[in-house]
Amino acid sequence: MGTTIDFHACMAYCDFDYLPEGLERKYKNYVPDDRALLIPREFLSGLYERHQVPEHARLLIDQGIEAIENDSVLFSFTKFLTADMCTARNRCDDDFYKDMKPGCMKELRDRYSFILLLACIRPSLSMLEERGVPIAYYEGIPHQFLKGQFEKIIGKSDFNVHDFPWVMNFYTCSIFLLDRFYFIPHRFEDSFTLYRHQDSREVVALMHADEEFRSDGQVNGINGVYDSEGTFRSEWREDDGAITANRINPMGFVERDLITLEKREWDPALHKGDMMLALHIPSGPGYTPERIKTSMAMAIAFYERYFPELAIRGFWSESWLYDSRLSLILDPEKSNIVKVQRQFYNYPIREGDGMLRQEVFGDRNAEPSSSSRQETTLQKAVLNYMKSGARFNTMSMVVLKEEVDRIGDMPYISTSDIEKFLETVDSHLAGRRPA
Repeated sequence: MGTTIDFHACMAYCDFDYLPEGLERKYKNYVPDDRALLIPREFLSGLYERHQVPEHARLLIDQGIEAIENDSVLFSFTKFLTADMCTARNRCDDDFYKDMKPGCMKELRDRYSFILLLACIRPSLSMLEERGVPIAYYEGIPHQFLKGQFEKIIGKSDFNVHDFPWVMNFYTCSIFLLDRFYFIPHRFEDSFTLYRHQDSREVVALMHADEEFRSDGQVNGINGVYDSEGTFRSEWREDDGAITANRINPMGFVERDLITLEKREWDPALHKGDMMLALHIPSGPGYTPERIKTSMAMAIAFYERYFPELAIRGFWSESWLYDSRLSLILDPEKSNIVKVQRQFYNYPIREGDGMLRQEVFGDRNAEPSSSSRQETTLQKAVLNYMKSGARFNTMSMVVLKEEVDRIGDMPYISTSDIEKFLETVDSHLAGRRPA
């Protein structure tokens, strides 16, 4: 049975200020359900009781829900959106959901995004129940942000949803805390390919062609810093027998010199389109190689058992914590930041140091100076390093599942990789820091 309302007519009526691209095709294939309620009232009452939502806030939320349910066009489309959102993460859907407001709700439109997320909880829980996932893995997931959202509504009648794409992971029960870290499916889309040697099992990442790098192996122009003399462009030469390209040093930079891999000796281990698990780092203690190893091992076992259709190749993540420049200002023998990053295959991306500024100084746009906060050892070290004009970068990492049991022994980074890093880092700067 197809939808009874034409997609474009529905859009014209609902008057959304934003919708992800690509929904029309999915809408055509969507089989509408005949449920009369957006959110089961018994379930909703349970949420109210759990979070001690007072009557005045319940009335505000109920009013928004009923406005959607009493509008046949908006109600039908909202049920479609919840069905799509509840499965989007496991599909690694490219469509980007964020805050949405339908003009047809008039003065109640600001309540829509929260109610849409709220409507995702019960069907998401049901999907996990059907998979046989033990409740201990997910019973607290949707409440991570639900509690704070209820408090905003109770105290200020504020329905605004902060960081919709991130909190959607929790309302749709798509992210799991396994020991110390969060995991969620992620499709690998970066511009390099990993290869594994058939005998030694060594792993090498080769950069794809036509990316411009500074002499320090970082993307030219990162942080607004350009290299006027030492830039190079990545190359890729391939024939039936070999591939010649620029190696990505696992300390997080692209090497200028080309290397050649013989195809008879090396097999592809990771390329664009492969399924990974994105690792997210909650605040708190326990950021150690041992906890990384334990969490990754648990994640592999969990997804193999409960999501066997996802062919997980390994792990991916993006963070300021992976910048190998931090090893220049922290003690590599004592710092957990450095110890952890050296368990990964780190690589450069186009993100600058905004994430570091946010985490270290509390402002993504902060311009560190002598007047900046210098309460911690890290703040002082970062400021001292940046005095020379040097900058940090956000970086990404990958860990293939075959190396998880070697976490703690630096499965990708060698002594020579570290030496090359020390020779190359900040080489684009005049008066560079000594190695």
